[in-house]
Amino acid sequence: AEGFTVTHAGHCGACSTLQDLGVYIRQNLTDSTRMCGFLGTVSQALMRDCLMSLGFSLPCVTIWEWNILNTKDKCFDVCLLSYVTGEPNNKPDGTLNDCLQCDEDKSGPNFQFFSGRTRRNSGIPSAIQRPPDQFYDMEHCYWYGDL
Repeated sequence: AEGFTVTHAGHCGACSTLQDLGVYIRQNLTDSTRMCGFLGTVSQALMRDCLMSLGFSLPCVTIWEWNILNTKDKCFDVCLLSYVTGEPNNKPDGTLNDCLQCDEDKSGPNFQFFSGRTRRNSGIPSAIQRPPDQFYDMEHCYWYGDL
């Protein structure tokens, strides 16, 4: 599209803003969004404030909230066990641990559709190891001024 810069594969959604790209690039979101989820057990307002403090746009916060709450509803037992035992994100064979796989199966499709941007379709690595064919190959190198 003329006048636009593609920053992720697929359609645009709630997290497709440059603001959200900055959030995804500057930090490992795995631990920080998990902490926001824990705060959500106390209060949804605390969870929202936590997500907002990471720098997400409000539309992106909304889909992250849904993802956290849905995963808690569908995967609570398996994720609690994973957390309590300190299970690594990936099993020795490289597959996702049971909690992350549950999140991927139960929340992933809706999150990916409505968020537009994910770390994988933006070519941004995370603490969760994924096969290379799941990453969109792109470089984020932007310069909008004179040298």
